[in-house]
Amino acid sequence: MGSEPGFTWNWALYLSRHHRVCVLTHPQYRHKVDAFLEANPNPNVQFVWVTLDTWLDPWDPERGEGWIRLHYMLWISKAYKTAQRLCEESEFHVAHHVSWSTVGAPPSFWRLPVPSVWGPIGGAQCVPLGFVSYFGRGRWFEIVRTCYVRLLRFSPVLRKAAKSSSLIFATNRDTKELLSRVAGNKVHLFLDCGLPPDSVPADVPPVPSSEDFTLLWAGRLERRKALSLALRALARGRQTRVTLLVAGSGALRPELELLAGKLGLANRVEFLGFIPYESMQSVFRRAHAFLFTALRDSFGSVVLEAMAHALPIVTLDHQGVGTFVPEGAGIKVPVTTPRETIDSLAVAIDELSVSDPLRLVGMQLASWNFAKSQTWDRRAQSMTQIYEDVVSARAHGSDPVRANRSAALDPGA
Repeated sequence: MGSEPGFTWNWALYLSRHHRVCVLTHPQYRHKVDAFLEANPNPNVQFVWVTLDTWLDPWDPERGEGWIRLHYMLWISKAYKTAQRLCEESEFHVAHHVSWSTVGAPPSFWRLPVPSVWGPIGGAQCVPLGFVSYFGRGRWFEIVRTCYVRLLRFSPVLRKAAKSSSLIFATNRDTKELLSRVAGNKVHLFLDCGLPPDSVPADVPPVPSSEDFTLLWAGRLERRKALSLALRALARGRQTRVTLLVAGSGALRPELELLAGKLGLANRVEFLGFIPYESMQSVFRRAHAFLFTALRDSFGSVVLEAMAHALPIVTLDHQGVGTFVPEGAGIKVPVTTPRETIDSLAVAIDELSVSDPLRLVGMQLASWNFAKSQTWDRRAQSMTQIYEDVVSARAHGSDPVRANRSAALDPGA
């Protein structure tokens, strides 16, 4: 699984290769965890299932995400009390909060009698104001959300959590900038998503033999993912041999298929619908490059999956993708006005489709090498170094920022 459940699980699983790990989490996926651990016993990981009383919990997992934010605020409070009790009963060295990975819900684990690490977290990224019209009726939500994010730095709860945490990791430049205003140089960049070690091919995958230049776009068909930007850029480009695969489902599919038709792209865009994770591998192999147009996203784990298949990335130069995608791994276009940004995307797509083969090989290699650096086993090794330094700094009363090894804090380490 991706997103928060996947991040939490992979941190627990791969850190347990180096440490004894006690995981405080909600039992929504307990059946999956229990089944895995029954088939793969692991004495280094223990799950503590934190639940809320039914009468108190407004969230029903069976009905989607309604009330989930209120549920989480209540849940994280109980999780902290559970952590307090566990610290009284057993010896721990570090408390690490990994999920939810949002700056808008700071946890209280810094109050525990052990060093605390917070993140990687996002949440401070906002839709560029010139693009709110792309959200239709949802534009007011985005405007209000942007105002809320701008005011977060004045939140006493956030300021206390940021100042008191031993170390903080941000998964995009926007969140790092916000937290650095409060916590200074203890905030570092670190991706929240990662890759299973066996998902990165041992060698750079071959380029598809198709005569057309095939772009892949993958994600939920919702406003903030902005597939409409990709369609308009494709229509504005000069290279008519460029085709687009769209992998994903959502309520906007009929509207986006209609837009593709109006733009004259009916024969150049293929809507694949929802593709299971296992089947996505063959879809990646059909593409020459990956197109990512999200207007608000912490990073986008599908970008990392595309890079594992050595696909050059064409994306907007903002938020997480602007922060982490290496310069040589694709083309990042500036986010200015909708018209200028669409024009820049069109130029980038045209340029990539007729690029010198050696340049494409260089982009493929840069993309693939970055993906190799972000496998979960390597991320756990980096975090292990960080834990050692944070614990050592606490023991000697030194600055954990200076104590940390720079290699472990490098985004590509």
